[in-house]
Amino acid sequence: MHRTGASSAEHSARRLARSRHLLAGFDVAAATTALLLTTVLVRVHVRGLRPQAAHVVLFTVVVVILGLLLVRQGHYSGERRISRLSDTVLLVRNALIAYLLAIGLAFASDGFFTGYMTYSHLVVVANLVLLLTFMLAARYTLYARQQTLFERGQAVRKLLVVGTGQAGHEFVRFLENRPWLGVRAAGVLSLDKGGAHALTGDTWMVPHVGHVSEIKTLFTAHGADQVVVALDPREHGALPQVTEALVAAEVPFKVVPSLFEESFRAAQLAGFTELPVLEMRVDPLDRAQALFKRSLDVLVAAIALTLSAPLMALAALLIKLTSPGPVLFRQTRVGKNGRHFTMLKFRTMVDGAEERLAEVLELNEAQGHMFKVRDDPRVTRIGRLLRRWSFDEFPQFWNVLRGEMSVVGPRPPLPREVENYDTMHFSRLKGRPGITGLWQVSGRSSFSFDDMVRLDRYYLENWSLTLDITILLKTVLVVLRRDGSV
Repeated sequence: MHRTGASSAEHSARRLARSRHLLAGFDVAAATTALLLTTVLVRVHVRGLRPQAAHVVLFTVVVVILGLLLVRQGHYSGERRISRLSDTVLLVRNALIAYLLAIGLAFASDGFFTGYMTYSHLVVVANLVLLLTFMLAARYTLYARQQTLFERGQAVRKLLVVGTGQAGHEFVRFLENRPWLGVRAAGVLSLDKGGAHALTGDTWMVPHVGHVSEIKTLFTAHGADQVVVALDPREHGALPQVTEALVAAEVPFKVVPSLFEESFRAAQLAGFTELPVLEMRVDPLDRAQALFKRSLDVLVAAIALTLSAPLMALAALLIKLTSPGPVLFRQTRVGKNGRHFTMLKFRTMVDGAEERLAEVLELNEAQGHMFKVRDDPRVTRIGRLLRRWSFDEFPQFWNVLRGEMSVVGPRPPLPREVENYDTMHFSRLKGRPGITGLWQVSGRSSFSFDDMVRLDRYYLENWSLTLDITILLKTVLVVLRRDGSV
């Protein structure tokens, strides 16, 4: 059953993705045709070699910028179905933005270094009309093809609906009455094992398939590619637990708007055309952001390991000569979405220090679910030196290269710490843990656990490349000043 459901979902996803992939090809053809026709128009209405070249370069830049904007916004993503309204609005808006940016570049570069700045209004408007006409024609053609697939029951996306009350019932009826959306409910999940009684009667059109705690298995078994949470007002209190289970299972999900709470700051409005729902992102970064961040991680980790190789070799030798035990300390930590991984550090304590944890628990200086002792008796002499300069953390750059950690991110917690987390604390597990982070450069160990959670959450919800670089530079200053080091 699992295999059948999974293959069905993959087949539908491929059929749906094909329209978007065809759209990318059609757009290239449309843009090329518009550009060629505009070039002919330029030769007829514009005199002089330089003015003609300036016009052609302008329109080429427009096409390139427009393509980058559409790719950046996931316009050709196979996860999106084609919508006449939303795709038209998106295309027109981005086309206008592309023209404004291209004209701005033209003025900044003196007509793209041609020295010509007076463009024909007729030719510019004609190019815009031709570009939009051909690209919109591609969308409407593929929309018709998509509707034909939906009518045949092909490429239809399957959802699981969480909620056995009136809200869930109305959402299922909404989908059943609108087959042209290409979305149908494959089953309904209750909040607990005793929730199936709410589905009695003939008004429900889909079966009760289980409860939220089984979401990971059910999601694959029923060939679903998304979950919609539709809870009644009396069930709103269970929303944090539901979202926690869905995030832990790495299942994409949306929430009916009336259930939106301020705590979910990562929500985006994403509609089923007629009924908007709030999309709760399992990963706080979109694809482009994730690519930029991963590229920075690999670059920084490679440079750090290369430059520090002689010092790391010296540190390993000193550790081996001054205390018995391994050079590296390996410890299980909790990473992105609750996955466990083995974090590497230079060993700074005596061998077997973990077994002696009970001896120093009463010396804990940290608050909440953390353990920190400034003068830990288990730390060796070399270990104190390595900790003072935070050099014991350098082997974690291998974790970064392996994709288990990021250079900047939340502190990776221990499994025993996560076991005691409250619901609000799990939000810090949505991103890869980091070697350094916002809390380290804002006060390090002097911060309480709740302060750290708030800083981690702010970082994940407001990530930017500039923020990462700023934290890295501040980390260097903090280490050199030895602020808050333990």
